[in-house]
Amino acid sequence: MSQDFISMLNEISEKWQRKWEESRIFERNPEERQKFYTTVAFPYPNSPFHLGHGRTYTTCDIYARYKRMQGYNVLFPMGFHYTGTPIVTMADDVAKGDKELIEIFEKIYEIPSSVIPKLSDPLFMANYFKEEIKKAMKELGLSIDWRREFTTIDPEFSSFIVWQFNKLQSMGYVVKDTHPVGWCPVHNLPVGMHDTKGDVEPEIGQYVLIYFETPFGYLPIATLRPETVFGAVAVWISPKDKYSVVEVDGKRLILSKKASFRLSFQLDLKEVQELTSEELQKVKAVNPITGREVPIIPADFVDPTLATGVVMSVPAHAPFDYYYLKKSKLELPIVPVVKLDNTDAMARDVVEKENPKSDADLKKLTELVYRTEYNKGKMREDVVDLVKPEYREELKEIAGKPVPEARKIITDFVVKKKLGKQIYEIMNKPVYCRCGNEVVVKILKDQWFLDYGNPEWKAKTKKLLSKMRVIPPEVRKDFEYAIDWLEKRACARTRGLGTPLPWDKKWIIESLSDSTIYMAYYTIAHKIKQHKLHASQLTLDFWDYVMLGRGNPEEISKSTGIDKSVIEDMRREFLYWYPLDVRHSGPDLIPNHLSFFLFNHSAIFPEELWPKGLAINGFILYEGKKMSKSLRNILPLRKAIRMYGADVIRIALACTVDLGSDANFTDVGAKAIADALRRFYEIVTAHYSGDVMGKPERWLLSKFNNLVKEVTAEMGELDLRGALNKVLYEMTSNVNEYFEMVRAEGREPNGKVMKRIGLEWTKLLSPFAPHLAEEIWHKLGNETFVSLEKWPTYNEAEIDVKLELEHEFVEQVIGDVRSILNVFKGTPTQVMIFAAGKGEMEKLRKAIEVTSSGGTLKNLMDQLRPSSKEEARTLQKIYQMVISMPETIKKMASYDIDEYQVLKENARYIEHKLGLNVTVEQFDENVRARYNKEALPLRPAIVVQ
Repeated sequence: MSQDFISMLNEISEKWQRKWEESRIFERNPEERQKFYTTVAFPYPNSPFHLGHGRTYTTCDIYARYKRMQGYNVLFPMGFHYTGTPIVTMADDVAKGDKELIEIFEKIYEIPSSVIPKLSDPLFMANYFKEEIKKAMKELGLSIDWRREFTTIDPEFSSFIVWQFNKLQSMGYVVKDTHPVGWCPVHNLPVGMHDTKGDVEPEIGQYVLIYFETPFGYLPIATLRPETVFGAVAVWISPKDKYSVVEVDGKRLILSKKASFRLSFQLDLKEVQELTSEELQKVKAVNPITGREVPIIPADFVDPTLATGVVMSVPAHAPFDYYYLKKSKLELPIVPVVKLDNTDAMARDVVEKENPKSDADLKKLTELVYRTEYNKGKMREDVVDLVKPEYREELKEIAGKPVPEARKIITDFVVKKKLGKQIYEIMNKPVYCRCGNEVVVKILKDQWFLDYGNPEWKAKTKKLLSKMRVIPPEVRKDFEYAIDWLEKRACARTRGLGTPLPWDKKWIIESLSDSTIYMAYYTIAHKIKQHKLHASQLTLDFWDYVMLGRGNPEEISKSTGIDKSVIEDMRREFLYWYPLDVRHSGPDLIPNHLSFFLFNHSAIFPEELWPKGLAINGFILYEGKKMSKSLRNILPLRKAIRMYGADVIRIALACTVDLGSDANFTDVGAKAIADALRRFYEIVTAHYSGDVMGKPERWLLSKFNNLVKEVTAEMGELDLRGALNKVLYEMTSNVNEYFEMVRAEGREPNGKVMKRIGLEWTKLLSPFAPHLAEEIWHKLGNETFVSLEKWPTYNEAEIDVKLELEHEFVEQVIGDVRSILNVFKGTPTQVMIFAAGKGEMEKLRKAIEVTSSGGTLKNLMDQLRPSSKEEARTLQKIYQMVISMPETIKKMASYDIDEYQVLKENARYIEHKLGLNVTVEQFDENVRARYNKEALPLRPAIVVQ
């Protein structure tokens, strides 16, 4: 990678970003032509952008630029998300003097030390980083209409959110209820994805508690598999942690001290006694379902912070239990209760077979056993024999039942008989609040929720999803799962920036609830600024008309003081841009923000205004690792742009893997991209003086037209990797091949052909590397912006498939010769190529026909009936050759290609590529006898002398 070239890339990037801004080419208004409206999540300005932030924005921009060149009127707007706790928490950390954070700001993001203290003010932080992020977006070359920029604490935007929530409440979708939520135990606030470190959504699930009686009270064993309680032979506790006896619902329960604290947020409990692990180990516990008395055993693998800190031991069905019981040499029975086709004690079997060496190995086996038994397991018929006599009648139906059904039966029984209860837990724990404390589950009373569990609302949202285009298609199932799984979601906080809940102003609408339909606000945000409208004028009636067409604009004009023509103009602008065509995002937002986006659109807007598409891209790794504070491997986006150039970064982030896969940014990879761009620049800007229009030119034009055809299809499917590979690498290879072809003829490349291809090729590169493309476009004598040029179209008449196949055949022969030369002993001076006769091609066609229809060698022999053993051997070789033959070469057989003539015409080219004398002759029996060689169709005999 030439540093001079990178310096040039940075210079031209600044130049063209300035010219784009001066010319305002990305500021779009309604026109007669078809629109295309795309968005990406607006960022939280609580730190500068790093490399990982860039992928989704770049992907969106590449597609927006492509659609723009297709002739669409493209809108790509941007705003900033100030709402909620992310900014406040980060500012608090600065105020507390968080050394790690301040060091990252100073050393990694290069924030001046004089600015750091000011970042303790949340609003200063938000505004400072907003400008920093905006610079990064501009330096990356994003084609954004900045007139529409806003923040989520702008009073005008708040009026829009007030309207949205009034709508949702009127439909019954905002409810006051009691519900489990992720909770910060220090700030006493609900916690969602954007409130946690690493943006992790707290996943809340349920454990079943079953009360095992002891002299001290009940040990509430916590389990996700209550159907295995029949096979419990012991109780595990943590050996190093203290336990508390607490009163809950009139019973004395024994919990670990840490679990007691966590459960205090969802249960009304009172500590009455403290116990040590040793004291508990001296007594026994009674299984309430079987009546069996079981020992209480210490185990280091028990997590005292998970559920109750008490676990039952079921060695037949839990690999951890079987492994550690065996290791402890305790003489306890294996009691199987779930059967599979080949075993009724799967945990024992997999541990004995796999011989796990660590807890990590045991965890994998546990997942295997749990998954297999859940999906394929049934309760043993004799399981009822293990049940206490007084419960057998009520539990007899569990025999033979599939595990999911059995789980429900025993759970309902335990709860009904008050032999246990259900509690909530963070299933993906530990999850940490941004303040650093571990998130717990709280049963929140009298809290405002968005009722995503509402069946009617779910049905509408599923209908919306069914009509959407989702890229890549495989993530659709993730949306379907999320929509099914979502229930009530706390929608307000008492801390953070944002819009007060209109009917209960002590609450602030939280960040994942005010970011669901803001795409609609973009459509008229610039008009609000243009006409200097105040939030007080933007009434519920105003928004009803602009967004839904309800009400009388004349009356709204009188009540708001906004000119009627302005109100009607805003309605027209909204209807021009809506619905949203594609929303770009990452997979981490599927279970929350993106699903909320679908729910809220289905509730508020009519079907014709529902969003039309979603594009989900993977994450970015840096040198194979996730970027993190602890690894100190964060590369700020603006710094990366200075190091490699904006166009290199765009391609590295968005085009090196399939859309849904994670991309690995490496220094080596970025430098390779820079080298490829430099080669492109050199090819397209060079002067070519030739004027011959020969076979090489026809071949190059055919390859280019085919490439345009394929790239256009790939861009339409958002296959940016496939499209970029063809544009930057495959086409460069084609041009290099063309240069070899004309060099073999002893002449210069055709100047007109290279100029024509250079112009169109530059257009193809423009969405990916817009700055370099603009520079080249103008160097080629143009005065327009290539960003606004028409996307290339292919000319079917110039696509010569036969010519391309002939050249590929020649290249295959050259490759075969080189393979022979690699093992040739001595100094080669001449290559003789003997082509099979034309009659042999018919045998090849027949072999292709037979193999394509699933036929065998015998079928081929039956059809062609060889007249000699020699001919039969040849047919066998042709058949075997066809089985491994590339499809493109097979395609040659369908054309009337004379391979002898093709090789003869290309002899000079073959000589040029090999650097040896080459003769081409027809294969015959004399050649066979003289050289002991055989020529097959499209596989000539080769002799090196």
